[in-house]
Amino acid sequence: MTPALGHVTRQTQTFVLHQSMALLRLTAAEVTELLTQVAEVNPHLLVRRPRRRFLVGLGASDALEATLAEGAGSLIAHVQAELSDLLSRGGLMARIITLLMEDLEPSGWIKADLGRIARDLGIREALVEATLKLVQERVSPTGLFARDLRECLYLQLTERGEVSPELEAVLSHLDMLQTGGADALADKAGLSPETVSACLAQIRTLDPKPGARFDVDPALTREPDARVTREDEAWKVRFNRDTEPTVEIAAIPRSGDNPDLAEALKQARGLKFALHLRQSATRQVIEALIARQTGFLDRGDAALRPLTQADLAEATGFHTSTVSRVMNGYLIETPQGVIPARTLCPGSVSRLGGGHCKAQVQARIRALVQAENPTSPMSDADLARQLRDEGIAVSRRVAAKYRQDCGIARAALRRESA
Repeated sequence: MTPALGHVTRQTQTFVLHQSMALLRLTAAEVTELLTQVAEVNPHLLVRRPRRRFLVGLGASDALEATLAEGAGSLIAHVQAELSDLLSRGGLMARIITLLMEDLEPSGWIKADLGRIARDLGIREALVEATLKLVQERVSPTGLFARDLRECLYLQLTERGEVSPELEAVLSHLDMLQTGGADALADKAGLSPETVSACLAQIRTLDPKPGARFDVDPALTREPDARVTREDEAWKVRFNRDTEPTVEIAAIPRSGDNPDLAEALKQARGLKFALHLRQSATRQVIEALIARQTGFLDRGDAALRPLTQADLAEATGFHTSTVSRVMNGYLIETPQGVIPARTLCPGSVSRLGGGHCKAQVQARIRALVQAENPTSPMSDADLARQLRDEGIAVSRRVAAKYRQDCGIARAALRRESA
């Protein structure tokens, strides 16, 4: 065997033995890179890299930024590499981390319900909490896997050794900055305006969205991987082959018995078959996803049903980690716009009445506020009470957070004089 081919064979011994399963464990970008590397020394393997055609209307600077973003690597791939030592141990810890990763958002935050994860695994919530703390300590940049803005900033201040009572007070009441400004924040935190100003200057040196440096949402910069259209009263998925790598086997005239070429041909055929199986798995996952979110296609966020990657894994027969990797960075063009596939797996914020996802709750909050009496607007407690009456079990705090996420001011600022 030639030294170059022998080197690649050693590098890829995992997928040489179990090629189909190994390619399923990789992201789309990782698959393309691996195939390209092998093709450089395997004369039988011909690889066409996927085309990255940008959508119409982008300027040169936008296209350049998109290209740089693609080269930065995905957030999920980065996190998997950072936590590889914990994931490789398998067992309960790996299962908890996998579920936490499912809830990782492009910002780097997670919206995980630790109680739900504990119930799904049949363990105590304290164990999930302890695993999350371990993940937050191990992963970089600091702030990944934070559950909200306060925790994200607090983790970074802790790493710097800069936590102080004044900063903790400001972080605890940071929401006042949006609704009442720095003076209201100072009053609520019990600090002088000068102290609050100094704390805010320190906070501005932190990164509120540490995940954003990895996966800039590519929905506005490149072609989607699939398109969903209505045909004959049913939703059909059309897959874009231009965004996928393809493999062909080159015919090389044989001159006697050459074990190196025979091994290369065997490897190339195995990779082509493995790629076919991976693409088949991707189609099964995406089709199962679309079949469960037809309401969203018809009516938008208000009809987005609670769905997890674990649900898709059960429906398709694949492992949850396989579903996660298949969906990572995958774009779907829908009547509601071009969206990441992960958007259609919003999880659940409530188990009352079958559960509701965040997008549904936010849509309902917007509708309630739009229909309210402007001289007597609904408070966060009123919103939570109305939602509970409709079978959406959320607390006043959650209702307030979702209202803020919708860009809706608190009741006192929405009130109009009679």
